[in-house]
Amino acid sequence: MMSTTTNDIAPEDGRGWLRRAARVGYFARGLVYVIIGYFAFRAAFASGSALDTKDAIEVIAGAGFGSVLLVVTIVGLFAFAAWRVIQAIWDVDDHGSGFKGYGVRAGMIVSAIATTALALYAVTLLIGFGGGGGEGGGAKAGVIAYAYEQGYGIWLTYLIAAGIAAAAIAYFIKGVMAKFEDHMSIPQDKRWILKPVCQFGLIARSAVFVVIAGLLVKGAAGYTQDDTPGIHTALVEISSWSYGWLLLSLTGLGLIAFGISSFTEGTYRRIVLPDEA
Repeated sequence: MMSTTTNDIAPEDGRGWLRRAARVGYFARGLVYVIIGYFAFRAAFASGSALDTKDAIEVIAGAGFGSVLLVVTIVGLFAFAAWRVIQAIWDVDDHGSGFKGYGVRAGMIVSAIATTALALYAVTLLIGFGGGGGEGGGAKAGVIAYAYEQGYGIWLTYLIAAGIAAAAIAYFIKGVMAKFEDHMSIPQDKRWILKPVCQFGLIARSAVFVVIAGLLVKGAAGYTQDDTPGIHTALVEISSWSYGWLLLSLTGLGLIAFGISSFTEGTYRRIVLPDEA
C-alpha cells in the first residue's frame, strides 16, 4: 500500500477546497448506498421494500433536518460527479491510455452522468417538484425508450448491458484483489477491518450489476421507459430466487459495506489533482 503524499495533505496550496469537495462527494455516495443497503436487508425479512438511488434520496429528504441534509447531499453528489470528470479526463489515477485504461475512464464519465442526474433529482425534491420513478426511470430510461421508437433500441440495450457487465467485472476484480488500496492510505490499525469491508462492498455491487446486465439482455426485445431495470429491479429479482431472502440480506449488507467503502475513500483516499498526476 502506498504512503500518503505530501500533496494530498497540504490544503495550504490554495486548492484544499477541491480535495475536500471530492471527499464530501465520496461521503454523499456512501450515504445513498448505506440507505439502499439497509432497506434491502430489511426487505429480506418481509418488513419493507427494496429501494433504488432515487428512493434513497427521498429518504434523506424526509429525515430530520431533511432540507439541510439534502442540501449537503446535493453538493456532495455534484462534487463527486465533478471529481469523476477530473479522474477521467486528466487520468489522475494513472489508468493509462490503453484499451483497459480508456474503458475505466469511460466508466467514470458514465458515473459522472448518473451522479449528476441523481443530484438534479435531489434538487427537484428540495424545491418541491420531485416525483416518483426509480433508477430505472429518468435519463437512461428515456434514451432507451426513444431508441426503441427509432428501431435500434435492442442494440442500445445490449450495448448498455455490456457496459454494465464490464463494470461488474471491474468491481469484482477491484474487490477481490483489493485494488482500491492503490489509491488509499488506510492506517494499519484500521486496515484489518476496513479492507475486508471494502472488498465485500465492491463484490456485492458487482453482483447487483451482473443481475442488472442479465435483466437488460433478457428483456432487450421490448424495454420501454417504464420498465428499464435498475438497482431496485435487481434486488427484487434476487429476492425471487431460491433462498432469495438470504441472498437479498447478504446483498443488502454488501451495499451497506459499499457505502462504508465510500466513506473510507472519502477519509483516506489520496486526492491527486491534474497537475500533480
